[in-house]
Amino acid sequence: MSGKPDRVVSIPSPPVSKIAQSLDLQVSPATKTARLERWLPWILGAGAIFVLFYQLGGAALFEPDEGRNAEKAREILLFNDWVTPHENFHPVLDKPIFFYWLIALAYKFFGISEWAARLPSALAALGSVALVYIFARAHWGKAQALWSGLILLTSVEFFLLARIVIFDMPLTFFLTLALCAFYQASHSDDVNRRRMLCLLMYGALGAATLIKGLIGVVIPGMVIFCYLLLTKRWSVLRRLYLVPGAFIFLAIVLPWYLEVGARHEGYLRYYFWDEHFGRFASDEFDRTEPWYFFILVGLVGFFPWTLLWPLVISGFRRRACDDKTLFLLLWAAVPLIFFSASKSKLPHYILPIFPALAILTASRLISLFHQSPQRARAGLSLTWIAYGAVVLFFLIGYWQPAILPKATVTGVTGMSQYLWIYGVLILVLPLMASFRIISRHLQSQPRRYLAQALTMILFLVFTTQAMIAASSARSAKALSDKAQLLITPETQVVFYDTYHAGTGFYLRSEKPIWVITSNKKKRTFLGNYYALGKRAEPDTRWGKALFNFDEFANQWRSTKQPLLILVKERNRTELEERVGAATKKLASIGDYILLTKQ
Repeated sequence: MSGKPDRVVSIPSPPVSKIAQSLDLQVSPATKTARLERWLPWILGAGAIFVLFYQLGGAALFEPDEGRNAEKAREILLFNDWVTPHENFHPVLDKPIFFYWLIALAYKFFGISEWAARLPSALAALGSVALVYIFARAHWGKAQALWSGLILLTSVEFFLLARIVIFDMPLTFFLTLALCAFYQASHSDDVNRRRMLCLLMYGALGAATLIKGLIGVVIPGMVIFCYLLLTKRWSVLRRLYLVPGAFIFLAIVLPWYLEVGARHEGYLRYYFWDEHFGRFASDEFDRTEPWYFFILVGLVGFFPWTLLWPLVISGFRRRACDDKTLFLLLWAAVPLIFFSASKSKLPHYILPIFPALAILTASRLISLFHQSPQRARAGLSLTWIAYGAVVLFFLIGYWQPAILPKATVTGVTGMSQYLWIYGVLILVLPLMASFRIISRHLQSQPRRYLAQALTMILFLVFTTQAMIAASSARSAKALSDKAQLLITPETQVVFYDTYHAGTGFYLRSEKPIWVITSNKKKRTFLGNYYALGKRAEPDTRWGKALFNFDEFANQWRSTKQPLLILVKERNRTELEERVGAATKKLASIGDYILLTKQ
């Protein structure tokens, strides 16, 4: 036996790179990209559902529109009246009823809450994203469809209005459905498919008209007319089943209009003349803006994608406009021109053009990826840098509120510090990614899309939290919660020279709140042009609830029931002088105080 130690045979270890290759099962980059592409539609759908429904009921109802619309739907259930909308127990007939039906049905299924009130808008936004994806995929391709859906979802105005109780998001859904169905039907040779598309189109036009009146048929009608005029395809009209379609449209629209006209004499003339032509041609509704107002709204509302518009416009200048692109251009331009000519302007009026803008932007972006991938990635990096700049601005504003717009100060300074940690992540991650535009990890379009989507979803979650923080200063909730503690069954709640439309919603009022204002403001104080402007004295089944200052002074002296008066602190002295008596302060919140008789 030898005394030498046994010989040890050493086996060389494989390089780390070879181990990684073996674990990767030799999957090629092209295969990985193909797998990712298959998942992208599901990622878009899941992301849309998440950001649209995340904390949907977290913010209090913003005044005045959200509070007003949520309360009208609540009073449908309270009165069990599905024909005449009411606000503060007065008939309100400046808008059709279908949108309130949707909210009232959400209340019946899920209970009365902010979440249920916003559910129709969120569902309509989700439906609009789905329609844009389907339409773009059918006529442009999968890549364009994915980017179209993401662009629409993440444009700032679309996202904000998707989470607000307002008519324009359901209107946008039905107008998008009508215009997409028209274009598909006009190019379809399959008779059965064309019939189904025409049924969808006429049904969508009827629903849009029941949501916001004639605008629901006029806007798509103008787009279709201009398209047929420029393409000289008038023969398409013979393929659209116009006569049966008219019957379908009227069957949807007429029952409610005729019933409400029968209940309220003079309503139909008022609604179709004053509410439509009056708003368009006169400035009596105090919504006058310069002709370029909606251009500015589009630039801000389509943020951050407006940063890509120079690339989009330059691309369209250099190439011929095909049929489908012409249709989209008309879809975007015709409503913009129409509303710009109107005397009455509000930012949300042009929301229906956003689906067309999203597809146009996506189409040009994909062309850029094919022609100059570097320019496309650089353009997308601008959106990330813009997001980081927005967060940085508000982060600085958190410490230096003087730089903030007045309307945002309370919301920004009220945000918790942990939320700003989240904001810093949004600031850092996109900026880091934007400087890696030449990285091999982000060169492929699917990877770039995934990075873009995740970054934007992160930003929208931050935006949602900011909305929740800002809502406390723009809602009736805090004031109503304070008042609720002081109300007995006999108490009459009174608003003196002010009004929060959502107070009835939060108090779950079962009788009118008294509103005290000047004769000059009476006509529009509740946003109720028909009831307050066309009748001598609006009334409720509980009696008079809208008073001028002298009438209230008489009520003060004669009424036996306890009064809880909600008034701005600066108006307290004026109130006491008008009623000729001292008041007792019960509570205060912000600029408001709650008073009763001394």
